[in-house]
Amino acid sequence: MNSTVEITAVFDKGNRTQGNEVLAVTEVRESSGETFLEYHAEVKNLSDREIVLEKVILFHAESFSAYGIEPDYDIFRSGRHKNDMPGVFTTGVKDERLKDVSAAMSESGDRMEGGSGSRILSDHLTLIKGKEGNVLAIEFLRGRDQLFETEIVLDEDAAFKELNAGAVFNIILKPGETVKTESIRIAEITDEREEVRSFAKRKAELYRARNKRRPAVFCTWYYYGLTVSEEDVKTCLNIIKERKLPYDVFQVDEGWEITLGEFEPNHKFPRGMKIIAGEIREAGYIPGLWSSPFVAHPTAKICDIHPEWILKDRDGNPCLFPMNDTIYHVLDITNPMTRDYFTELYRKFTEDWGYVYHKLDFTRAAVIYESADFFDKTIPLARAYYEAVKAIRKGMGEESFFLMCGGLYDPIIGLVDAQRTGSDVLSMWSSNINKDGKTAPYTIRQSRQRCYMNAWFANDPDALMVRRNETMERNLRLTYGLLNEEEAVTSVINQFAGGGIMCQTEPMDKIDEDRLMLMRHILPIVETEVETLNLLSEDRFPKTVDVFVKKTGAHCLCVTNWSDTEEEELRVFLSDLSLKPGDYAVCGFHAGTYKTKIGERETVTLGTLKPHASDVIKIERMEGQPIIVKSNDHYSMGGECRELCIKDNTLIVERPSLLPVEVHYTILLPAGVYLNGTDIAEVTLKPGEEEKRIPLDVKEVH
Repeated sequence: MNSTVEITAVFDKGNRTQGNEVLAVTEVRESSGETFLEYHAEVKNLSDREIVLEKVILFHAESFSAYGIEPDYDIFRSGRHKNDMPGVFTTGVKDERLKDVSAAMSESGDRMEGGSGSRILSDHLTLIKGKEGNVLAIEFLRGRDQLFETEIVLDEDAAFKELNAGAVFNIILKPGETVKTESIRIAEITDEREEVRSFAKRKAELYRARNKRRPAVFCTWYYYGLTVSEEDVKTCLNIIKERKLPYDVFQVDEGWEITLGEFEPNHKFPRGMKIIAGEIREAGYIPGLWSSPFVAHPTAKICDIHPEWILKDRDGNPCLFPMNDTIYHVLDITNPMTRDYFTELYRKFTEDWGYVYHKLDFTRAAVIYESADFFDKTIPLARAYYEAVKAIRKGMGEESFFLMCGGLYDPIIGLVDAQRTGSDVLSMWSSNINKDGKTAPYTIRQSRQRCYMNAWFANDPDALMVRRNETMERNLRLTYGLLNEEEAVTSVINQFAGGGIMCQTEPMDKIDEDRLMLMRHILPIVETEVETLNLLSEDRFPKTVDVFVKKTGAHCLCVTNWSDTEEEELRVFLSDLSLKPGDYAVCGFHAGTYKTKIGERETVTLGTLKPHASDVIKIERMEGQPIIVKSNDHYSMGGECRELCIKDNTLIVERPSLLPVEVHYTILLPAGVYLNGTDIAEVTLKPGEEEKRIPLDVKEVH
C-alpha cells in the first residue's frame, strides 16, 4: 500500500507534537502489502519533567481519495461499550441512522436521544465505503494496553471533515520513559464480509480466545428485578426441575445482596446463598450468581473500611455512577489492593458458596472516568481493566463460566467466556410504558452488528422474554409482556441469530404454555457461525443474519421485517452467500414452504412477512443426503438431530427429546430413494420419543 502515515502525540490537554524536545515519536512498521499497512508507534519523553500523554494519533485523513474512495462515504462504526449503538451512516446525510450512531441505549433498554452527529467515535473496527464500492478498513489488533479511538468529524451538514484513529493513554509519562502503541491496520478491501471475518479470527488467535460450550441459562432478573426473593427462586427452580426444562444454568440475578459492594445475602435470602447453590445443583443445574464488583453503594462497609479504594475526581469528590435510581461510588481499579479484594470475593462465591457461573454487571463504571484522579496515573485504563478482570478470573478459577455484562471488549478476550452485545431488553417492541420510543429493534440491532465478536467469546444478546402480561406487577416495568405473536417469534429468532449463549427469564408459574414452548426452536444450542449480511447496506436495521450450522453445512438466514405497518416479501438472495455451484433446497421455517433444485445465485421468494415478523430460511445443498424441508422443531432444521441419514435402506431420525412437544419433520429424500412411491417422508416423534426408523424403497437411477 502506498500511504504516508502521519503520527501525532496529544498531551497536556490539547498540545500536539510530531517530535521535539518533549516527545520523540517513532513509527515502527510491522508488515505491509499491496493492500494493507500495519504499524505501531513508540513515544519517548525526552524532557526532564513529567508529561501527561493523552493519546497518539496513528492515522489521520481529510479524504480517502488516495485509496480510490470518493465521498459521500458509508461508514460502519463499532462502539466501545455494549450500550453504544454500532451501525452505518452516510456522510452528508442527516437521517435516523446518523442519530443512532451518535447515541446509545440506556441500561433500562430505552434509546437515548442522539446528538448532532458532529463527532462519531468508533472502537476496534471502522469501515469506510465509497460510491464505487471500494472499502477501507481501520482495525486495531490488540487492546490490552490502551484504549482505541477512531474519531470521525463531520460539519454542520454532516459532510466529512476528517478522521483521526489512535491509541488513548491518559497517563503520566516520566522523563526518559517510552511507551508503545497497539498496532493499527489500514487495509483496502473489496469484500467487507471476508475482511470482518478475518479480522475477528486474527484477534481471537492473538488473544487465545476461550471457547467453552455455550450454555442455556435461566436468569431471574427480567421479571423479578430487585424484588427477587428466596421464595421466587424456589418457585421457579421447582417448576423447572419438575418439568425437566433443558436449561444448563439457573442464575440468581441482582437483588440477593445487601447492597452493591456488600455482597452478603439480604433478608430475602435468610438461609444464605450457599444453600441456594446446593439446591440448584441438586436439581441438576449449574448454580449461577450475579455480582457487580467495580461499584459500591456509599453505605457499603467497603466504603468505610477502605475509603482510599474509591475513585475520585480532580477535586477530591467521589466519582458517581447512577444506576436504577441509585447513586454508587466506583472502585479505583488502578489500585493494586482492589485486585486482591476481587480475587477473594470471587473465591468466596465459587469455593465457599458453590457458584461456578458468574454474571458481572455495570463493569463499564471502572473505565468511563478517563480524567479521574487515579491511584496509579502511569497505567492506562485498558491495562488496569485487564489486570482487574484477571484477578477476578483467578478467584473464580479457570473452570467457572464467566459472563461479562458491560465494560470493555478487547482487553479481556481470553479471560471471559461470554460478553453482552447490547443493552438491557424489555418484553415490548416499543417502550411506550412510562417512556417513549422503540426498544426491540435497537437491542436486536446492537447484537446483529456485533455478530463477528463470537470469535472472541460467546455473544449474549440478553434474556428472552415471551410471556403475555399487560398489567404491571411488583411495580416493575420488567414484568410486562407486550409482544404480539410476530414479535415473540422475532425475539426467539434473535437468540438463534446471536450465535452465543441462550438466556431466558419468565415467571414460571404464570407463563402461557405455547409461549414457553417456543424455546423448542432454539434448544439444544447447536454449533454455529453467525454473520451479518450486507453490513454496509443502507438499511437502518440489519435485515439478515447468516447462521451457518456446522453439523449440516446449511445456511439458516434469519430475516426480519422491520416495518411497523407494511408486509414484505420473504425473499433471499443466494448470491449473498458465495455458495459452491450446485442444486440447493430452500425452505422457510414459519412460512412452511420450500423449493428444490435452486441454483447457487438465484433469488427465492417463499411468501410474505408481517410487520415485526421474522423467519428462518434454510439453504442446504442437495448432495445425496436426506434434507428436512419442513419442521415445527428447531430453527437449524437438522442441526439438532443426533442422526439424520439413510442406512441399509432405512431412514434414521434421532433427535433428543428435551420438551414435551410433538415434533413433525417433512424430509426430502435423495434421488432414487422413495417412500410409498414419493421422495418425501413425513416423520412424527411423539413427546418422549427420540428415534424413528423407516424402511425405504430404493430404485436404480438411470
